[in-house]
Amino acid sequence: MASSYILTFDLGTTSNKCTLFTETGAEFGSVAVPYLTRYPHPGWAEQDPAELWASVVRGSRALLADAPARAAGIAAIGLSGHMNGCLAVDSSGEPVYADIIHSDGRSAHEAEEIRERCGLEAFYQLTGNRPDSHFSLSKILWLRNNVPEAYDRAAFFLNCKDYIAFKLTGNLGFTDFSDASLTTAMDIRKKTWSDSLLSELGLDAGKFPTILKSSDPVGRVSASASRETLIPEGVLVAAGGGDAACTTRGAGIRTRNSAYTYVGSSSWISVLNDGPIFDPKARMQNFYDLDGESCNICGTVQCAAIAYDWTVGNFGKNITEQAMREGRDSFEAIEAEASLSPPGSNGLLFVPYLMGERTPYWDPSARGAFIGFTLFHQQRDVFRSVREGVVFALRNVLDVYAEYGIRIDEMTLIGGGARSALWSRIFCDVFARPLSVREFPTAATSLGAAMAAGVCAGLFRDFDSAVLGTQSERRLLPDPDLVPLYDRQYGLYSMIYDRLEPIYAGLASLASPLP
Repeated sequence: MASSYILTFDLGTTSNKCTLFTETGAEFGSVAVPYLTRYPHPGWAEQDPAELWASVVRGSRALLADAPARAAGIAAIGLSGHMNGCLAVDSSGEPVYADIIHSDGRSAHEAEEIRERCGLEAFYQLTGNRPDSHFSLSKILWLRNNVPEAYDRAAFFLNCKDYIAFKLTGNLGFTDFSDASLTTAMDIRKKTWSDSLLSELGLDAGKFPTILKSSDPVGRVSASASRETLIPEGVLVAAGGGDAACTTRGAGIRTRNSAYTYVGSSSWISVLNDGPIFDPKARMQNFYDLDGESCNICGTVQCAAIAYDWTVGNFGKNITEQAMREGRDSFEAIEAEASLSPPGSNGLLFVPYLMGERTPYWDPSARGAFIGFTLFHQQRDVFRSVREGVVFALRNVLDVYAEYGIRIDEMTLIGGGARSALWSRIFCDVFARPLSVREFPTAATSLGAAMAAGVCAGLFRDFDSAVLGTQSERRLLPDPDLVPLYDRQYGLYSMIYDRLEPIYAGLASLASPLP
């Protein structure tokens, strides 16, 4: 019997990872197609939808151009993408504005408007999430308030993977439960758009897409999309899921006491639960699993690997350029330099709030900082402290789980940041828990999208039976000599936000006025 393949597209902050899987989850081929994220003003982050679609075309052609038989074996397409976006399209599917992505914080005023009109507690009890500029709802309000002609032309507000589903099939106006629940426009108990909330805010409920399970079909690849992508006409396209929901399944999370940390441009910790958990302080996010039934309880750190990239780009050019001249890998060169700094980075602390912060503070005005600089410090201390600061920020998230009574016995580490042996070791020692690192740590999100597509195509009965890509892992145990050191340093880190919060607010008010 001929092999069946699953083709996935995982749209991230910096690139689209296009992967061809066998039906057992083995990676047959993969290519990452980069595109730009633009930061036109402080706190803004946008992508061009045309570039997202172009990445799908380029990626699929790279995988399929020389393998027509392989293309003919594709059973389904799985989609994943960054969440919390606002991609407004007209009735023909044409974007009417740039895709305002997850890290964009321009809608702080609108988030405050939602809080004032709805009340924080009532809103959180309704949606399972808080009013915040990083969620879709406040971005939609921003569009209505600031670009009314785009709001009026909009037929639907989508997330990026929903737009790609339309481009592949021609069927417009669909999303899945995971993305829908993180727009903060859904009644998380009823699992429908909240007409009362949208009415209170003066938003048109008809502009919100139909909600599907991630394994439901949106349609089949159209003739025009087939000509562009080389994907055979008629291939099933599953609705897919938000990146965090796909990653949960791809990381193999099944039980309440297991969790994973994803380290990409942003970073998060997530566990699965039977339903939402309503935090009295509204710190954690609740969003649906790919099955549309279970809930992810998730805490997010806004800047992780992107903070590392910013640091290397601004402080490490001499090392990366020398590595390139010598034919060495620049990532490894920075890793080697950071490893020369001892645990604790010689007393240097990094605060990774370069685009505001989400869990647990939810403060778009929060700013990044290095604290503790002396004339003694060197590049190596800067590079290591950035890694440690991101992990300290994620330990803030672990503290909230502990308040919930959720015991996390062991952590799985995935995402691009997990490629760093040094960062993995820091995670293990700061978290003070055993840590498992996948052999292919960047594959989990794509694997989750493949699971949804496989269920859609009937290759798997359900998500629990769709155990794809069993991967070998390396397992780390905390170093008993380093755990107390990091505990002391984390205690100092945890004091920083409260003391600097008035300064953050003042600095935000001094920023150049936005148009």
